[in-house]
Amino acid sequence: MDLENKWIMAIKEDELPEGEKRALLLEGNKVLLLKKEGVFFAMSNKCPHMECPLSKGTLDQYVITCPCHDWRFDVRTGEFLDAKEIMVPTYETKVTDGSVFVNMITEVEGAGE
Repeated sequence: MDLENKWIMAIKEDELPEGEKRALLLEGNKVLLLKKEGVFFAMSNKCPHMECPLSKGTLDQYVITCPCHDWRFDVRTGEFLDAKEIMVPTYETKVTDGSVFVNMITEVEGAGE
């Protein structure tokens, strides 16, 4: 199985102020989009513990804290700061012509065979 890029337009670049976060539904996936120091970050909006919405948590620098049980994740990598083996899926972002795109990578059956 190969992976295929699947860029989805999320929002206009100027719709998300610096230091803010926004919950989005992209292709049926709950995604949290954040903007820190002019860079957009995208990750799953579900905490792996009990699927609480990370968008309702607090953002301090590059750390989002889950509102349910205070689990802390690095928004750049998705890494749980207290147990590095636990991760929240993250997605690549890019800005093109004033729009923010999120790469919702998909698996392609039989590609390259």
